[in-house]
Amino acid sequence: MKKFLIIGCLFLALGACGKDDDKSTTSTENNAILTPTENVGERVISESKLMQNIDGDPQKFLIEFDNFSDAQKYYFCAAFAMGAMSVSKPITASVMVNYFMGLGVARYNEGINDQNYEAFNAGKNTFLYESLVNTVLEEKICEDIMNDAADFAKKHNYNVADLDKQGKKEVAKVLRYIQNEK
Repeated sequence: MKKFLIIGCLFLALGACGKDDDKSTTSTENNAILTPTENVGERVISESKLMQNIDGDPQKFLIEFDNFSDAQKYYFCAAFAMGAMSVSKPITASVMVNYFMGLGVARYNEGINDQNYEAFNAGKNTFLYESLVNTVLEEKICEDIMNDAADFAKKHNYNVADLDKQGKKEVAKVLRYIQNEK
């Protein structure tokens, strides 16, 4: 139950990304939805180093994304998908967290490490920039990656419960990274 609450808090913070409130900015200069370190409730959303370098520029983003390994692309997309779901269907997002993380390990034989966490963090930070969200959606950047991973699991008969169990370990790693950022 405690882990569920922690995961829920994580996605409440992710879900706050992109929502307009009195504190958000809509700078046309960098298309930021929130400032890089915006207070949301009691949590602070910190922008990843990669997102700071990209500064909302879709072309820079596409170049950086192309340089990601396959596992990094997956974890970026997993975070992006979870962030998008947390805005529209928070309950679904919280249920899918472990599955998505376990699916990454199954498909790419890599869990969360420094490089994959940076990509994951960039995926959740994409919501700080409307132009990047639009690029990911319009170019269908994550659609094929997520479908490929799901097809892989289906083809190899992975059990959802096993993916969920593996994913819990990866979520714990993500939480450690987040705690170390503070």
